Amino acid sequence: MSDYPTAADAAAFLNERLAARGLPYRVEGLVVLPYVNPMWLANWDAPELAQAPEREAIEEELREARWRFPQVTED
Repeated sequence: MSDYPTAADAAAFLNERLAARGLPYRVEGLVVLPYVNPMWLANWDAPELAQAPEREAIEEELREARWRFPQVTED
């Protein structure tokens, strides 16, 4: 078992937060870098949300998700 949560864990958390805000967007998967960043920066991104018009709300939720799940492994 890994010491890190999976991308699915982070996506589920992010989707829950987006739903709580009433936003219609959901993340099917995350892009995960193939290494754990030694600077403890997030090693994942959610490009599906890049074109959504509600940038401020989405950025807040991404920050919260990255704080909670800074490092994830592939599913």
